[in-house]
Amino acid sequence: MDIGTVIKERRALLGISQQDLSDYSGVGISTVKDLERGVGNPSLQTLRKILDVVGMEMVLQVKQIVK
Repeated sequence: MDIGTVIKERRALLGISQQDLSDYSGVGISTVKDLERGVGNPSLQTLRKILDVVGMEMVLQVKQIVK
């Protein structure tokens, strides 16, 4: 499942609209819509703002290279 789908489902669970998410996070409505559709390439800062509003956190992990 991609991040846009996860955010969309979480937003729906919380009962907030895309416009609410945009307003609360300070991220443009078009960015929220694009992210939920799997379009675009948001920055980590943008993702963090959105995830903060929906009560989620981002965890980055570096892949181990096996030789």
